[in-house]
Amino acid sequence: MTNRFIATLDNLSRRTGIPALAEGAPRRRLLRWTPGFALLLALTGLGIAFLAPAHQFWLGQSLLSVGFPIGVCCQLWGPVKPWGTQETVDEWDRDLRRRAFLVGFASMALAGLALFWAIAAATAVYDWSGADIARRAMVCAFFLMTLYSAVPTLYASWATRPLDPAEEEA
Repeated sequence: MTNRFIATLDNLSRRTGIPALAEGAPRRRLLRWTPGFALLLALTGLGIAFLAPAHQFWLGQSLLSVGFPIGVCCQLWGPVKPWGTQETVDEWDRDLRRRAFLVGFASMALAGLALFWAIAAATAVYDWSGADIARRAMVCAFFLMTLYSAVPTLYASWATRPLDPAEEEA
């Protein structure tokens, strides 16, 4: 009876298609607009969280919380192969990953510096409390994490020429 139950569970899991996905290598896609959309959501959320009064802070945090997982999913399915993967990585992949992450880290450094100065200037202008400063700093850190996940995919997707369907099958 247990063998039949286990076989039924195996059949149900095969119907979902997940075992077939787990067995094959993931297909890398050029995600040209999705990381840009994630960054747009995150930047809008950052602006609202920075400029809105304390009782409307949740709106900016919500937009940022939607943009972050989109950026993470872009990193999983995008053209940049992850570190320590079992997929074959050649010189071209290593060079693309290096350039994409250098652009990502440079954008994070510039954004972090700008956000540091923005918090300092806004604290002087708006007379924020310690809790307000901590809230804004948390949003800035979350924005930088979104940059880390979306910018390398955005760069690699736009720096790569899409394959023709005939080339893709070969």
